[in-house]
Amino acid sequence: MKTTMILLALPMLAAAQTTQHVKVLEYCPAPGQFVGMLPAIDATMSNAERLQACEAQLADNLPITLGAFGGYITFGFTEPIANKRGSDLRILGNAYYAAADPIYGAATIGGSIEPGIVYAGVGTSPETAEWYELAGSEYYTTAMPNATVTYQRPDAEQGEHTQPYSVYDRYIRFRAEWTDRNGAERDTVGYMMKNSFHNQSYYPTWADADELTFSGSRLPDNTINRGGDGTDADNPQNWISYRYAADSYGYVDAAPTDDPTYNTFDLDWAVDRNGKPVKLAHADFIRVQTGVLQMCGWIGEQSTEVCAVENLHLLEGYDDNPVVITPRPQPTALNPTTADPNRREVARYTLDGQRITTPQKGMNIVRYSDGTVKKVVLP
Repeated sequence: MKTTMILLALPMLAAAQTTQHVKVLEYCPAPGQFVGMLPAIDATMSNAERLQACEAQLADNLPITLGAFGGYITFGFTEPIANKRGSDLRILGNAYYAAADPIYGAATIGGSIEPGIVYAGVGTSPETAEWYELAGSEYYTTAMPNATVTYQRPDAEQGEHTQPYSVYDRYIRFRAEWTDRNGAERDTVGYMMKNSFHNQSYYPTWADADELTFSGSRLPDNTINRGGDGTDADNPQNWISYRYAADSYGYVDAAPTDDPTYNTFDLDWAVDRNGKPVKLAHADFIRVQTGVLQMCGWIGEQSTEVCAVENLHLLEGYDDNPVVITPRPQPTALNPTTADPNRREVARYTLDGQRITTPQKGMNIVRYSDGTVKKVVLP
């Protein structure tokens, strides 16, 4: 959903390194306002040409959009990415912090943050590989596994609209189904709005199907409108997308591009489809998938972008001093009987996984600095 893109060179990227070609093997975006633009592709191109266009974007460190929740891209490599001590790869998006957050000012961890989930594949092809999610900071607490979203091809490119900067309020219909943290089956129906800034179809024009279905873990909403509803020109909508915490990890396009730590990923975080940790010796493929399903008014859908993928072990001297991110402990229960008396609250969520900044009536899920999680019911 970004309308501004900032790419900063990292010193480590300039270090001497062995070149490894990154090949794009699959590009399957969900609908989104930059689909067909980043990169510039359309239905007249073959699949091979579309993949080549993605590789050209990477070669220039330019963004590839994955569209809304579920859209993904799969990478292959000249040689497998080894699982060694510390982070094994770096993936850059185009995230950045707001210059002046209306609530937190320059101290913000918010701006344009659009988290994507990373999966590691082991096998001879993406189609037959075993896939493992790299469990990020929200995996054991607020992420919702096994979400499925189906998007419908729009019936027109313009239609009825009353929302600010909209040319079609109910442009692309979607249905989402997921299992909440209590094991209850949930579903909802919503619409992607088409805004006046991008006139092309947001539905991939090369897709033959009239419905596109994506499945994967769903991350909690992370964007808040800090302005008005858009009806008052003096108080426009002001959407700010926040990191889940200053030390949140494991997500693409979720930390500023000059962050040397939280744009890196460790194969040690791999879990199987049942959430059980798995020790991988290497990864043959890497997949990045948009993890958030949230529509944010006139600035559009949450959509992960990918600008660069890098095997860190090929950087000269990296393995002598690797980036090490200590993962949060896996909670043994949502209601622990003992806890560090000095612990502090670091995040609070609604029951359906939406992050909130203040306590709300009903069930709240609270995460503490010692990694524990507790349910709190407020009258």
